Amino acid sequence: MNNNEVKNHLIFFKQNIVNLRDQDLYPKIDRYFDRTLFIQNIDFLERNNLIVEDDNRDSIYSITDKGEAFLKQIIEEDKYLAEKERIEFEKSKIDLDLAQKMLKEYPYTKWFARISIFIAVVLAILEIIQWKDK
Repeated sequence: MNNNEVKNHLIFFKQNIVNLRDQDLYPKIDRYFDRTLFIQNIDFLERNNLIVEDDNRDSIYSITDKGEAFLKQIIEEDKYLAEKERIEFEKSKIDLDLAQKMLKEYPYTKWFARISIFIAVVLAILEIIQWKDK
């Protein structure tokens, strides 16, 4: 069971009183989950102390403090990853803009370099001519 599935289950347990004997709950379960997987996952969540069955063991489940903490941790992690992804997207947009500006300026830079080399060669030739005349 991955973190996203655990998160969805814990949110469901936090928002609903899960009584497996209550037939009115099954349409809600079917709307969000596959019922057989949901019941199998209840066992997984209970073994990991994320949910607990009530004292009478009559199929009424509620989320534990550990489940609340784990849910909070998963939500914070999702927020962090979303923010990181947003920042990376903004960074890539800025990099793209800078690359486009550099490509626009590249022909001018190339011509400045060519003209500078030409001027340097002409000045060098003039210096050689002046040196030979002395």
